Amino acid sequence: MSVTLVFLDEALTENAHQMEALLQQQQYDEALLCMDERLALIASLVQLAKEDPAQRQGVATLANTLATQEASMTALATSHHQTIFKQLTQVGRANKAGRAYRVNSKEF
Repeated sequence: MSVTLVFLDEALTENAHQMEALLQQQQYDEALLCMDERLALIASLVQLAKEDPAQRQGVATLANTLATQEASMTALATSHHQTIFKQLTQVGRANKAGRAYRVNSKEF
């Protein structure tokens, strides 16, 4: 692996760990920024493969590793998406109940 490929490998691995930690801590805005950084790193990996044909085998190996990471992160993000949706549903129900209470209390 070249220094650039090693750097990208380490950066993408660190990014995956950071994103997982941010999702676990429910820091969703920071996780989105981390996802943007990940996309930039992946774009750099694609560019490396285009510019240096000798690196294509290493890039392909790293891409396989990334596919496994992506599957894990997708499952984690889906889980958090469901949790957020449930929380929003509960808030919506609470707001609806609050409005009904206010309407009914004005009648008396």
